[in-house]
Amino acid sequence: MIESVKYKLESINIDKPSQQPKAAVLLGICNYEAYVDQPALIYTVRSSNLSTHSGEVSFPGGKAEEGDTSLHHTAIREAQEEINLNPNDVNFLGRMNYLISKHKIEVNPIVASIDNPQKFIKNPEIEHIFTVPINYLLEKNNIFEETIERQGAKWIVPTWRYDNQKIWGLTAMITVNFLNHCFDAGIEIKAG
Repeated sequence: MIESVKYKLESINIDKPSQQPKAAVLLGICNYEAYVDQPALIYTVRSSNLSTHSGEVSFPGGKAEEGDTSLHHTAIREAQEEINLNPNDVNFLGRMNYLISKHKIEVNPIVASIDNPQKFIKNPEIEHIFTVPINYLLEKNNIFEETIERQGAKWIVPTWRYDNQKIWGLTAMITVNFLNHCFDAGIEIKAG
């Protein structure tokens, strides 16, 4: 499965960078012994004490900093800071096209395989760390629809509920793009 994901990501023609500030998120695919039959994506719940996106489900990640050598480096650095991900256990698979957040940030999804067991430890920005099997995300019966407003337009976006959490908004849109591109899921994001 990992080789197939890597192959599909190689076919993406990455958009030219926007003029917006850059950020990167890590779509970490747990691919070690505990997940051998069901690879899963890593999600976090942001602290309710944060000024933006508080209490929301997200991927590990954040804004690019001056010392970052690439967006891939940004995603790995942020995941190490937020969830104690060991960078030595990360196998870069590729990246997807960015989305612009409601706060006008260019969010770049970086996809990687996590090939060894991790001792996830949340930092103060994170309230909860959980994984969701990719097969669960692909199952049509697990997908619900929600209307969100983005860039002055209304969109009907798929959402998921898992581990008492709601995957929605930009995180859901990134998840949909990943599933559609790497697994031919055919999940729609519709204009509302």
